Amino acid sequence: MPSIATYYLNGTVWASGQAGSATKLYTDASLGANTVAPNGWYKDNNNVYREVTGGDGTLGSSATCGTCGTAFTLGYGSSAFSACCSGTTGTFYLDNAAFASANNVYSNPLLSTFAANQFYSYSSQSREKTGDATDGSEFSAATACATCYPAIALQFGSTDTVACCTGSTTTYYMNQPTFAASTKLYTDASGQTAANDGYYALITSGSSVYKQVSGGNGTLDSSTTTCSACATAISLCASTVSADDVCCTGCSTFTNFSGTANTNFNTACTATIVSNNYWHNGSGTYPVAGDTVFTNVGGTTTASNGHFGIDDGGTKKIVSISGGNGVVASVATCAP
Repeated sequence: MPSIATYYLNGTVWASGQAGSATKLYTDASLGANTVAPNGWYKDNNNVYREVTGGDGTLGSSATCGTCGTAFTLGYGSSAFSACCSGTTGTFYLDNAAFASANNVYSNPLLSTFAANQFYSYSSQSREKTGDATDGSEFSAATACATCYPAIALQFGSTDTVACCTGSTTTYYMNQPTFAASTKLYTDASGQTAANDGYYALITSGSSVYKQVSGGNGTLDSSTTTCSACATAISLCASTVSADDVCCTGCSTFTNFSGTANTNFNTACTATIVSNNYWHNGSGTYPVAGDTVFTNVGGTTTASNGHFGIDDGGTKKIVSISGGNGVVASVATCAP
């Protein structure tokens, strides 16, 4: 903030435009070049101020301090609803201590710079600024803010189980600060469109709860109900035949492909390819280095060490397995 200190003029008058007006300001009576006042604004006891610029103590034209405005934290936005409910706020200055009585809105305390034309809100009232008139003619009368509806993310479902466990999450709007206290639910921030009938769940890391909307007008249950435990999904290989069937025959979770019998490197390229005799756990049609190859659909038997040929889109290749665990060591293209 500003501080008081003694400075020295190279003239006899502080204000500009007069006989004897100072043109430079110094911090020492010697008026030496190394004692020029820093750039900034300086005011005397008569509320006349001047700006020092250029780094050499040069004084600008003088002006008289005007009335300082009152600082307000105002909501603002492109509409009254946005100004009242968006939560976007900033510090602005008014030419009156009462929001409803101010003539305009400014962005600086001296009221020399007008704020943007838009809506402003304060203490549940809003006003629209449409111009820079200082008589209040372009700053509308204060009106009460519309009700603001807090946003909340809820899962929706046709039943409480669906809502709590598998429902889709969407943003809704409540008529109270909390879900527990709310009695109405809307799909828009202005509270014009009621949420559909159904169940709405508030999912949390602790105890998730739900309410039902009924009546076709967004009416919520008066109290929340704790969600029941959700079922846990699991993928299982099932068989009605036997444990041997489910464990050894297994279910196909691997990629099936065709290749030659497991042989040596020199004959893998020319051996006959057998139909659908291998499976692998990779992401492609055929295995690559690092994938594991199996000889049964259930993936319980890994391919033996050795080499076998494949036909990859017309290109014959050799798949080499080593290590004793079916892992592909390399895939090489056969010589022409």
